[in-house]
Amino acid sequence: MTDFRILLPPGWARLPLDSRAPLRVKNLVAERLQAVPAHRRAELRSRLTRELTAALETAARQGGIDVLLSIDPVAGRPVPASGLVTHVRRRADAGSLEGLLRALGSAGRGVRELGLVDVAGGPAARRLTSREERVPEEGGSSGGELTVTQVDYVVPVPGTDGLLLLTFCTPVEQLAPPLVKLFDVMAGSLRWVLT
Repeated sequence: MTDFRILLPPGWARLPLDSRAPLRVKNLVAERLQAVPAHRRAELRSRLTRELTAALETAARQGGIDVLLSIDPVAGRPVPASGLVTHVRRRADAGSLEGLLRALGSAGRGVRELGLVDVAGGPAARRLTSREERVPEEGGSSGGELTVTQVDYVVPVPGTDGLLLLTFCTPVEQLAPPLVKLFDVMAGSLRWVLT
């Protein structure tokens, strides 16, 4: 497969989902906890390692090759935003990007925007969706609802039958407008690296 580069804003990390993922998790958690008082570090290390490992394992099961995470707080608050990069082979009957757009439009509920954009010097499909998700409270009791905003980009990999899927999301409705702009800039920065 052709590799890629993507610009990440300050405070974001790219975690490849390969055999070195556990070491990357360990290093990232250790780096994030340097400023935490020593008496809280062990408990937080265990919890963060468990949560991050579970998220990466889920992403890998979904076919992901990279996870993009916002890891630095802004104005003292975490920014709930992430991305998943997946490589898939295009089906022989997949047709054109326009056909793919029709399929994306009919397959997704909550589609707000759908169209072609330029990514890595070529056309790519872009879909913006919003959906309501129920969030359980700690202890399993019924929680509230979140509006999850998701932007998907389907980018043909040059010279292959492959597609690179970039999926970015945020579960905070108030942050969605600026984060969607950020996601568009990130996707637009994608460049192919021949390996």
